[in-house]
Amino acid sequence: MKDNRFPQTRTATISHINQLKYSIAFILSSYLLGLQLSWEVIEKNHKSLFSVVFVGVILSILFYLIFYHINKKLAFNKLESNVSMSIAGLFEKNRSPINLIFKSIIQKETNDNKTKNTTIPLYPLAKGKLKDIEEVDDSVYSHKTLGDGFAVTPFEGNVYSPVDGKIVSLFPTKHAIGIQDENNIDYLIHIGIDTVDLNGHGFHSTVKLNQNVKAGDLLTKIDLDYILTKKKTTDILFITLSPNLIESLDLVDDKKVSLNDSIGKITLK
Repeated sequence: MKDNRFPQTRTATISHINQLKYSIAFILSSYLLGLQLSWEVIEKNHKSLFSVVFVGVILSILFYLIFYHINKKLAFNKLESNVSMSIAGLFEKNRSPINLIFKSIIQKETNDNKTKNTTIPLYPLAKGKLKDIEEVDDSVYSHKTLGDGFAVTPFEGNVYSPVDGKIVSLFPTKHAIGIQDENNIDYLIHIGIDTVDLNGHGFHSTVKLNQNVKAGDLLTKIDLDYILTKKKTTDILFITLSPNLIESLDLVDDKKVSLNDSIGKITLK
């Protein structure tokens, strides 16, 4: 995975390289052991040497492929888990007062009557093209590791709030914003893919921490041309971070969105 947003990504990459080294060592050891066991046969019949070598190479390749893909799967699963915890930690660090972003799961039990059969209308993040979250070019989001959501490919540089709520997190690099609504549902607005690498350049935040916002309020202005020159994807993502409180997230069929129209709704449990 190419995303360098979290330290765990580098750790997982180093771990994956080490696992590849172990895989190669395992293959060589297996092959040498096979040759040793076959040595007596080779001494008796030199004509079988080619067959033994050929079979050994094929077996080595098969062992390598199996071992490599198992390690790759395990490393990726661990990375997705670490990314989820990293985002939760960033919200906790930026929130005032400090509360865990996933505390809303516990609060649901005490506010069940408030959220019963409630729907939340969704409005565009920006003027542009609406995308299902599965279409986003980042597996952490497209696999819904953090939660369901949607994305917009913007035609212009203004980013708006899709829901009513309060700003509970402003990332230092200005590429992400946390919002909590009256139902204690937490949302992440992530502007672009890998845009944390830009260190805030090309972003101008127009809101403050703990500020109340309405759907359609301007949150951030971004320089699309600058982001594109840095070879970054400009998709703006909206992610729900309280999956245990949400029954479903439904979007309209029309993918070309204007700012004043509802683009879908969230149904709460």
